[in-house]
Order: sequence, then structure tokens, then C-alpha cells
Amino acid sequence: MKAKQSKTPRALNVGTRLACADNTGARQVQIISVDGYHGVRRRQPKLGLGDLATVTVKKGTPDMRRKLEKAVVIRQKKEIRRPDGLRVTFEDNAVVIVNEKNEPKGTEIKGPVAREVAERFPKIGSLATIIV
Repeated sequence: MKAKQSKTPRALNVGTRLACADNTGARQVQIISVDGYHGVRRRQPKLGLGDLATVTVKKGTPDMRRKLEKAVVIRQKKEIRRPDGLRVTFEDNAVVIVNEKNEPKGTEIKGPVAREVAERFPKIGSLATIIV
């Protein structure tokens, strides 16, 4: 029998600016596209916890700015409901920049990480200080 997965609401649109929660040098990023999104005509692509996106770095160190990177959403403000009935919400929207193997580029992650993300990306889970 397959374990129940929580269905996370897709709360972040393309164009949303988010905080970057790692030490790669990026401070603020903007979502450009959602990886693996197969949508309906004229529907705006959205993403939620644990989703991969292509982002551009808007604020950060000069060598990181204006670059396209892959990122994983680790926190979102919109509350999610877990299969056991628990509702979890975070105070900000945040991402972690990853490489082509979906491993984090940075060596530390600031703030909590959702359990759903830590299960899907074990390397992010191992770097996290707090898993909620």
C-alpha cells in the first residue's frame, strides 16, 4: 500500500519574487518557469512546496545577479494540510538553488524546511537545520 502524500496547494505564480534561503550569494529570485508543468491553454503556471523552477537572481552578489538557475521551493506562506490533519504554514516564501542533479549549490540553509521537501530531496533535508 502506498503512503499518503499531502497535496500541496500551488500558491506561487510565474513572476513571483522569493527569498533565497541558502549561502550561494543570491538574496532574492524571481520565478521564470515551472519545470515539469504540462498545463492548459492560457492557464498561468504555478508551483508549490517541493516543485522545481527556473529562476533569475534579482538581488545578490554581482557574480550571481542576472543568472538563470534551477531552484526548489522549501517554504510557502499558503498553508498546506497533511494527511494526518495537521496544517502547516510558514512566514515567507523561500527557495534553495540546486544544480543539475537537484543537489543544493550552497552549504547551508537558513530557516526551516518543509518535511515534504526533505523527503523528496534528501540532500536538502540533510543540510536543513530545522525540518517542520
